Amino acid sequence: MEITKTLRPFGLTQAVPVTAETTPSPVLALCPERQISVTEAGTPFVHEPSLKSQFITTSQTKEDNQLSTDNENDTD
Repeated sequence: MEITKTLRPFGLTQAVPVTAETTPSPVLALCPERQISVTEAGTPFVHEPSLKSQFITTSQTKEDNQLSTDNENDTD
């Protein structure tokens, strides 16, 4: 008995080829005095918007048949 199809896990049967995404990398340099990476303008790279994150957490509480929604912002 000969098997003509190769057996593959289910996840691989649904997989699609990965396309390369070209995102330009920022030009960085090491500041020898501060020992940190800086951009071409001299600002610390950690302060660039690409590294900042912002999360909004929403929670709901139901007490005495009243629903209360709380939002909390967590920004770096």
